[in-house]
Amino acid sequence: MLNGFRVMASGVILGAILLSGCNNSSEPDEAQQEKSPVMNENPDANTGDTQNAEVIKKGVGDVIQSIKGLESEISTEADSEKIQERGKEISSTWDSIEKQVEEEYPDWYERIEKNLYPLIGESGNPDKDLEKINRLSEAAKEDLQLFLGEVK
Repeated sequence: MLNGFRVMASGVILGAILLSGCNNSSEPDEAQQEKSPVMNENPDANTGDTQNAEVIKKGVGDVIQSIKGLESEISTEADSEKIQERGKEISSTWDSIEKQVEEEYPDWYERIEKNLYPLIGESGNPDKDLEKINRLSEAAKEDLQLFLGEVK
């Protein structure tokens, strides 16, 4: 029994030593904060909102680029598989920011998805309606561009 206690105590001490080194840096916290003056200027303004807005803006820009890629595949009369791949790319890019947009901008979320999901769906159809894809992609891009102006 005493032996088991020693082993456990040694494990706890060793674990504490290892964990204490995890956040060890050569500079104290104050020095690290000095390197990031934005964080010190106005602590009240440094909520996650600015960071979320930047993530959303980047994500929306990526979705727009994916839609442009789909449009270029259509204009060069690409095969059905390439169009479908572009649709999947749009979907996965949107998925990366979808939850944030839905939570922070519910009205815009609904508006964007009215064209975006049909666009993704149509790009995956075996018998693609290229005219419909073009119409949906233009509408989705327009909504996304307008939305970018609202993200703060």
